Amino acid sequence: MGCVITFEDELTELNDRYFVGRALDNRVGGFMIAEVARLLKENQVTLPYTLYVVNAVQEEIGLRGAEMIARRLKADVAICTDVTHDTTSPRYDKKEQGDLRCGGGPVLCYGPAVQNNLLDFLIGVAEEKEIAFQRQAVSRSTGTDTDSFAYAAEGTASALISLPLKYMHTTVETVSKQDVQAVITLMYETLLKLESGQDFRYLS
Repeated sequence: MGCVITFEDELTELNDRYFVGRALDNRVGGFMIAEVARLLKENQVTLPYTLYVVNAVQEEIGLRGAEMIARRLKADVAICTDVTHDTTSPRYDKKEQGDLRCGGGPVLCYGPAVQNNLLDFLIGVAEEKEIAFQRQAVSRSTGTDTDSFAYAAEGTASALISLPLKYMHTTVETVSKQDVQAVITLMYETLLKLESGQDFRYLS
């Protein structure tokens, strides 16, 4: 009683099922997109379109990095990734935030910034490759870099793949290793299926 303690400031593995550490939001996002790039290189994949892999800064203070790069790239499609709350912890209202959990798979988001045709495309890839996924709805913004891409210039067809995370903004943020791999696989398989010149904004 009265002794000051703190958590060990290192990334750890828990029961070979979870990664635990500080600032997984959103360093794990950077890791996942880097893994997708590594797979493309190692498998000698030649995509029929130009791919930019972006790890944007200052998301927490106004999506500043994404706002600038979205204006510069003027991309046709943006597939973003971030973390979202695991709502199985106490005091989460599942009626407001959904029933989301670590180990349940990637979370696909519905909302104004998400282009429905692109979202349907992602769902199709997940179902084809038998990747379990969860769904989340937002009424206004996603609160992620997706918002910057969606409303940049003439608008970019954007989608968000989220990773469930427990204890957000603490030193013991926790994610499922299985979910991390599933997000990587979903992004990789989606890139393989995308075609040159595909314009999701005008699909019926």
